[in-house]
Amino acid sequence: MVSIQEIISFIETYFPKKLSYEWDNCGLQVGSYSDKVDSVLICLDVTEDVLKEAILLGAKLIISHHPLIFQGIKNIKDDTPEGRIIIDAIKNGINIYSAHTSADVSKHGINHWLANLIGLENIEGLSIKQKSGYFKVVVYVPVDYVQNVLEAMANEGAGFVGKYSHCFFAVEGEGSFKPQEGAKPFLGQVGRLEKVKEVRLESIVPEDKLKNVIKSMLKAHPYEEVAYDIYRLENEISYECLGVIGEKKILAKDLILELKQKLNLDFVKASIQKDAFKKIAIVSGSGKDLIKDAYFKGADCLITGEVGHHGILLAKSLSMSIIELGHYESEKVFVDIVYSLLEEFKKKDDLKIYKSKINTSYTNIY
Repeated sequence: MVSIQEIISFIETYFPKKLSYEWDNCGLQVGSYSDKVDSVLICLDVTEDVLKEAILLGAKLIISHHPLIFQGIKNIKDDTPEGRIIIDAIKNGINIYSAHTSADVSKHGINHWLANLIGLENIEGLSIKQKSGYFKVVVYVPVDYVQNVLEAMANEGAGFVGKYSHCFFAVEGEGSFKPQEGAKPFLGQVGRLEKVKEVRLESIVPEDKLKNVIKSMLKAHPYEEVAYDIYRLENEISYECLGVIGEKKILAKDLILELKQKLNLDFVKASIQKDAFKKIAIVSGSGKDLIKDAYFKGADCLITGEVGHHGILLAKSLSMSIIELGHYESEKVFVDIVYSLLEEFKKKDDLKIYKSKINTSYTNIY
């Protein structure tokens, strides 16, 4: 058995919650971080059919791409599909977690997976979602409280380097202080010089996480007045992008055939402006808002889930081709991606992993 927190922590090393958009609702939707499970069901959408599937399989955690709870809800009642799902999930002890735009933006997510699937080269981000520098935070902690402070900082995003978390450096030394009148010292007495064994604890922190890391660190630290330093680093700034673009010389008809074969699709919709492509952009789900980004980056073609009628007109005016896979069809690979990640996690823990067999596109060709 493994805790929900352990599984989520593992998933978020690949799909960090910080990458999600402000309007999104990634994370644990229903359940408890402390629950322990031995089986997981992966799906694109959490529907009543998917929940029934989880119950039949005995899966106590559902990992979905699209959030079950997307916008604020005022009540949970059994006369709405969403309400029934939440009620039945709780009754059956099923936890529900979502990785939505965090999986869209991540370099380990859907768009990069699709780019590698069709063999794009020199892959780069399409539209910058987030860019940030780094800071180093140094704090002096009494020896017995180092782990508490370290965990508090790590939980807010400190110490992440690539696929590694909890990257801290610690060195032991001696701290001194003399509490003045009115102070309420954790150690020592007012007016008396104290010397204490302390640890200099330091770690790297992304700019957008700095405020929360400091707040959490101060809360976990036992001292009334905490000694800490913040240094701006000149490390390379990180960029997180929505969508990707890469190079591949291919005929339009051959690209369409390759997509149908590799994604197991019966059809795609396409507006073709050129017979051959050299540069191809990919945006899973809805790519309408990134048509101009793809054009300005030199894309001959944008592969996406959907852009709608007016998106097609815009792309045509720019002489750029569009291949629409379908929203569900462009994102269904999420299930395979998470499955492959959890296969690595499974090596450490005995965990049953299931791919949902429920197709939630609900669209057929007649």
